[in-house]
Amino acid sequence: MIRNLFFLAAMAMFGQNPDMRFYVLGILEKGDKWTPEVTEETKQIQAGHMANIKRLADEKKLLLAGPLAQEGGDMRGIFVFDTDKLEDAKKWCDSDPAVQSGRLKVRLIRWYSVKGVGVTPPVK
Repeated sequence: MIRNLFFLAAMAMFGQNPDMRFYVLGILEKGDKWTPEVTEETKQIQAGHMANIKRLADEKKLLLAGPLAQEGGDMRGIFVFDTDKLEDAKKWCDSDPAVQSGRLKVRLIRWYSVKGVGVTPPVK
């Protein structure tokens, strides 16, 4: 009986709702080579990280990105990718200089949310 209830809940959540879809959520965490020190090298890596975020957003692959306001934890930020394929998101993350350098690593998770999720730019 309980198994049937879980099945029905899953069907309701992931089944037939035309206003919902899967995305890939990336959780950025401190990598093996993360350090709090700011050096010329870390500044260059961060600049490359930000440029990669802009490129992915311009290519409409990255919907949301930003740091987390968590003090002292290993989680550093999030990405929301406009794909339901973990392989695509991994490829895009692997193009990030902060990931390539080992300063950050990314945990990828399929995420079910409303179609068109994103941030609407402010009207100027």
